[in-house]
Amino acid sequence: MIFNLSKIEDISKNIIKSLKRFPMASLSAFIVTIIIITLMELNHNQLNTPIIIGSIKVAFVTSLGIVLFPALRLFSSNIIMVILGVAILAGYYYVLPHSIDNNIIIFRHIILILATFLILFWSPFAFIRISNKNIWEWTQNLILALSASIFFSILLYMGVSLALYAIERLFNIDIESKRYAQLGVAIFGIYGINLFLSQIPKYILLLQARTYTKAEVIFTKYILTPLTIGYFLIVSAYSIKILITGEWPSGIVSWISILFSVIAIITYLFWTPLWREENIRFKRAIWGAVFAQTIMLAISIWLRVQEYGITESRYFIALFGAWLILMSIYFIFRREASYKWLFITLTILLIGSQFGKYSAINVSRDNQVLRLESMLNDFNSSKITKKRAENIYSTIRYLFIHHGIDSLKSVTPDIIKKYNDTNSSSYFPTFAIKELGIEDILNQNSNERVVIHIKKMRDIIDIEGYNKLINFKYDKYCTNKGNLYQELTFKIENNNLNILKDKEIIKNIDINKFIKKLKIKKAYNIIETEKMEYLDEKLGIKILFKSIIVDKNKIINLHAYILLK
Repeated sequence: MIFNLSKIEDISKNIIKSLKRFPMASLSAFIVTIIIITLMELNHNQLNTPIIIGSIKVAFVTSLGIVLFPALRLFSSNIIMVILGVAILAGYYYVLPHSIDNNIIIFRHIILILATFLILFWSPFAFIRISNKNIWEWTQNLILALSASIFFSILLYMGVSLALYAIERLFNIDIESKRYAQLGVAIFGIYGINLFLSQIPKYILLLQARTYTKAEVIFTKYILTPLTIGYFLIVSAYSIKILITGEWPSGIVSWISILFSVIAIITYLFWTPLWREENIRFKRAIWGAVFAQTIMLAISIWLRVQEYGITESRYFIALFGAWLILMSIYFIFRREASYKWLFITLTILLIGSQFGKYSAINVSRDNQVLRLESMLNDFNSSKITKKRAENIYSTIRYLFIHHGIDSLKSVTPDIIKKYNDTNSSSYFPTFAIKELGIEDILNQNSNERVVIHIKKMRDIIDIEGYNKLINFKYDKYCTNKGNLYQELTFKIENNNLNILKDKEIIKNIDINKFIKKLKIKKAYNIIETEKMEYLDEKLGIKILFKSIIVDKNKIINLHAYILLK
């Protein structure tokens, strides 16, 4: 018990020291936590007020500040760094859109947080010469600090949650489920972040490269290394098969090449303390293997871009491939290559991918616009093939969903003008293909893919009688594991919507049965909004469908508002 109390006292002292060392980061974490907890108290219709919209922007800005201020503090403890951090966050607040309801903005924010977090890995030794063993020791310290913070935050959350549950059961007190979610936000947002900050080493030059434990040696030599060799043999054999047959599978080569490269680099880093002097042959062998597989990655992504154009995901795969080639050449030919350039170059590329003419958003949008222009040149709806019609529709839909209707103004100005003049509330991509005269072509042989969309968008959602409103989005290729909402999990399985609590199904809705009642006969269907509603009073559930996509009798995409009692 004495030991435990002394440990708790040490942790408390370290957290207090971190508040003094990183006050702006701690303040940022506190602000984010308060805003999120407050937002969880509001219902869906209250989120569109100017104060709440401004608060969400502040939450975005301060969440970036959690990692930005420590990163700048590691460069220098000068007050100028704090002023610079505030200026950067003020500029970020200015460039954020008025209302953040776009997945692209959220994705961009996550990339910026990741890039800023990477600065922690190199900022202390950016301008000094230091051994790779010291860099690896610093890297391990940060990774262990993050892991420990997550672990102890989970333990604290479980302990307090069990105490609340005990109070519920023993004293027959009803505690709302959202209180548990708010508790989690408070613990991770305040305790977890400050615990991580308290474990960031103060002086990198005082870190001594320690000797691996026996378990770490076994893990590096007999698990990571054989795993890397095994992956290399599999990927190489697969690459040879592709070269012989000339058949390139869609997307598979890219991901297996990336997986191998990540494992190979991790293996190389883990070997750092195990040699007195860096093994040049081993280094060149492992980075040569990464380089060879990156060439296959480059060919694979090039073929995909040639056929379907550039999207954000392909942009980042190509960016990662460029980084791998750059680092491979650097480590193969530079005898005294420094690990810090792994982190510095990746940080620069990630931040650069979010701003300017060559950002992921701008490049993907401009490429898809040019691709659509090319497909619509000398357009003749009577001679167009079904595949070309599908490509036109998918490109219009991609631009509309990811970049808004304004991104199509230069390509389909007349259609957009008619859409606005008629004050149409229909789904624009469907309206566009109808105006282009290719709707019937898309509906030919429509047994495989069916798109269903509401005719008029819902401006107001009546939530009277329900206490939960979930904006549910499902994509087979992104959300297979299910969407989480507080203590509930939502999954699409075998065309059923399953709602789970503690891994047990509490509600089950047959979506396939609902679709059959709509009597769908075409590939692209606009349905009256009132008919796209599912109600089950017994289950206490109401579903307001927005869109459903079925491919080969399997739901692959679904967007709906779910109301629960």
